[in-house]
Order: sequence, then C-alpha cells, then structure tokens
Amino acid sequence: MKKYRSGLTIILLIILTGGVTSGCDTITGYFSQVRIKNIQLMNLPGNRLRFQVVVTCNVDAKTCLKYWKLGSTDTLYTNVSGPNSVDTISITNTEAESNYRFQAIAYNKYSNYLSKPHDFQTQLIYHATPYFDLESVDAKFESEVHNKYFLSQILTEPGSLVIINSKGNIVWYQPFKKGVKVSHWTEKGTILCIVGSEKIPSSGGDEIYEMDLNGKVLRHLKVGQGDMDKMVHHEVRFDKEDDIYALTFTAKLFDLSTVGGAKKDTVHGDGIVVFNKANKKIWEWSILDHLNPLTDPKILKSKKDWVHSNSLFKDKDGNFLISFRDLSQVWKVEYPSGRVLWKLGEKGDFKIDTAYMFSGQHSVQIDGQGLITMLDNGSKRKQSRALSFTIDTAKKKATEKFSVPLAKEYFSSTKGNETTFYHNKILFCMTDPKVFLITDMRGKILWKVNLAGDPYRIEEAKGFLKNKPFINANTKF
Repeated sequence: MKKYRSGLTIILLIILTGGVTSGCDTITGYFSQVRIKNIQLMNLPGNRLRFQVVVTCNVDAKTCLKYWKLGSTDTLYTNVSGPNSVDTISITNTEAESNYRFQAIAYNKYSNYLSKPHDFQTQLIYHATPYFDLESVDAKFESEVHNKYFLSQILTEPGSLVIINSKGNIVWYQPFKKGVKVSHWTEKGTILCIVGSEKIPSSGGDEIYEMDLNGKVLRHLKVGQGDMDKMVHHEVRFDKEDDIYALTFTAKLFDLSTVGGAKKDTVHGDGIVVFNKANKKIWEWSILDHLNPLTDPKILKSKKDWVHSNSLFKDKDGNFLISFRDLSQVWKVEYPSGRVLWKLGEKGDFKIDTAYMFSGQHSVQIDGQGLITMLDNGSKRKQSRALSFTIDTAKKKATEKFSVPLAKEYFSSTKGNETTFYHNKILFCMTDPKVFLITDMRGKILWKVNLAGDPYRIEEAKGFLKNKPFINANTKF
C-alpha cells in the first residue's frame, strides 16, 4: 500500500507539471521566489547627500532602489547590485534639505519583489560647496537640458568636486581639505582630479585621485610616493589604455648671460607625464627640449612660468595636443617619439583667417566630429568665444568650422572652458564673471547659472542619471 501511494504521487506530479524537467523547474521556482526580509538605511557622516541601504533577501537576487523627492514627478534609480542575498546599495543623487522616499526592488528569473515605501531626509551640506543659482533658462530649451548633470570643482581651500543638475542644485559633492584644481568625468563614470594647496601656483597640485560616486578612491598618486616626482597642473585624463596623462612642471638650466641673466639660470616650463595602470611613470616630455628661451626678449621676467601650458588632449591617433597660453599656440606632439609635428596659432605652421586667430586659449580638444575645439579667451580682443578648426597638413591651412562669440561682459582673461553640448549647443565655464552658460551656435544664452567660489571648468556628467532597470516586459515598478 505504501509503495502504491508513492508511485501514484510521482505519476500525479508528472501529469500536473507536464514532465519531470518542467516539474523540477516549477519546484525550484517555488523555492526561489524573491522576498525582501530586511531594509536598513544608513546615513554617512562624511557626506550629507550620500546614503547606503542594506537590502537582505531570502535568496540571491539582483537589487536596486527607486526613489524620488517628495513633490517631484521625477523617479530616480540606483545602480543594480548582485545577485546576492545581502547587498549594500548607494544613493548618490539627492538635493540638500529635502524629503525623499524610496522602495527597494529585488528580482531573479523566477520572480520580483517591490518593498513598501521608506522615507529619508537630506541635511544642509558643508560650506566647502558654494551656492549655484540658476538665473535663466530658455523656455524652449528647458526640456532639453532637463535631466542633464554637470561636473565642476572649487579651486580654493577647502575645495570640492561638485555635480549640479539643470536647476543649479548640487546633487553630489566630495570635499577635500586642499583645493581641487581640475576635474574630469571619465567614460567609466568615475572622476579624475588634481588636488593641491592654494600655495601651489598655476592650478598645480601634488595629488591625483580617481574616485567613484560612492567616494571610493580607485587610484591615488602623490608627489614623493612611487614614481610621481613632480607636481601636475591644469589637466588629467585617461587614454585608451587606461594610462593617466597630465601636464607637469619642468625645469632646465640655460645660459642667459647674454640677456642679463646668469650663466646657469633656471627656466621653468611645462611638460607631459604618463602613468600606467600600476602608477608607474612610463613617459615624460618637456617643452624646454624643443624651444630656446633666448628667443623670448622677456625671458628674465617670464622664466619662472615660461609659455604656460593649460590643456592637454590625446587624439585618437595616439598623439597629444598641448595648449600654450602665452604663445597663443597649440602644438601636436607625437607619442612616443616626442617630436613636435606642427604648431597651430600665432606664428604657427598653418594659415588662418585673421578673424579667427585666437589668443590666450584654453581647453583645446578634439570633439565628437573630429574637430579641434577650444575656448578662445580672446586676451587680445577682450572678448571670449568658442572656436573650431579642421587642419589640412598638406596645404598648411586651418579652416574655421564654427565661431560662437559671447557678449563682452562674459570675457574671461584666464581659465575657463567650452565643450560641445547636445544638438549644436555650447557649454561654457567663464571664470571672471563666474558663470556657467549654454548657448546656441550664434551665442544666444539658453541657460545661465551664477556661482560663488572659483571654478576652472565644467563638463557634462554623462551617465550620472541611472536608467530604469529592465526586469521583464510585464514588470511595472
């Protein structure tokens, strides 16, 4: 009788489930149904806009959070973690002194689970983050700039990295005791920056950081440790090999006695340094090996900061573009030979229409269209603009592709940058009037943010806003 009942049970199970394999999947699925057992919200004492939520499930599952500011129609999402039974999820996009609500989402291939809502509140943030004030936004442009985020930095001490939203509100920050001299949003969604005391001149610093949005330091280089034997300034970026390249200070002895200097006189210039993924210095270049200071009639006055490089960009061909403010020139330097391939600008190798000759330029780079772009500070014209060129090396001609002038009230004698924004718009950081701007290609201002503090650049933080996770077509969260 016992054997008969056991056999009948097996037969019935096969009939009900449609076969042995399907039956096993059904049983597995039943015991793998996701449930969230516990949720713990943790405030982080070092940062008032950053939170961690520990989500504990009954089985391994992928987890994330959906959250929103009370009174807002925008729903935000975190990164997806797991699959684990316990995951710590970071909230990294919030505004100060605001009330929020979140729900945890957990899912695997068998089921998904949405927790009940939980409330949390953000506090006033530290004084290291200055105010940003949205003065104006064009009504037709408002929807285009909505949900865009921008990275900038504060040079003075204490310094900080800051990310603002399109309303000019800070939604992420990272304070430093030192000033943050320049920052760069990487394709990996991390931030590279140079940090240094205010006493270090020329936007220089003695440390390089790469960090993620959770504040975790991923790479750190410091003068006096390892291969970093010189300070860096103005620029830090990754190349395609994940090597870090930056501008650096260089010095060399010259005989300046013929112009009233010493027989062994020190001239301070600029160079390029490259560190590999192990933070080993693998390449270095100096302008002092390629330019004779005796050609400068003012060398005795300028020898402590000669020609002043202020931006560096590695082209897809593997060679460098380096900008020299005091020469009003951009050089292309071959990597790794170090040979100077050409010079663009005043007294350079290319014919340029005089209307588009630049002076005191910053932030030279190659845009997505393959154009050389820059902020022409216009130190000689006393008017700043965005400029773009194509280069014909055979005909030795530089052709202007666009020129976007700003009103003279936005003239910045030093510092600042421009980058191409969506749909033929230009994003500017103008440091003398202390404003962030987005303009159309005629220079009409579409978005204007005033700020306190002393910024150097602004970049769009692409990917800072996390996409809604796809679970399955029938899931509605």
